[in-house]
Amino acid sequence: MAEEDKSAKSLEDFVTEHYNRQKEDGKMDATEEIDDKRALDFFSRAMSESRRMNSEVAKSEQKLAKLHAELGKDKVDAWQREHAAEVLTPEQLRHMGLQPASS
Repeated sequence: MAEEDKSAKSLEDFVTEHYNRQKEDGKMDATEEIDDKRALDFFSRAMSESRRMNSEVAKSEQKLAKLHAELGKDKVDAWQREHAAEVLTPEQLRHMGLQPASS
């Protein structure tokens, strides 16, 4: 969890630094109605959502690891490939590194 907090903090620092740099460099003109409070509120919500999504990814990875342990990685991988072949286009399969099954 400490690693997740560290990456969330570095993401927050990155976003804030680039926002401030754009503001200082005049890349946001006076017609843009972005005040500091609105920007801070936006960043706060974005960081909160990012942390929530990271938590969901971690839970999903734990569930997948549990399935691998219970059923075997090869069997779960085969099911995932079969499902992907049914719902993805050949282009999407190639993009994901999965080859469409030859007929």
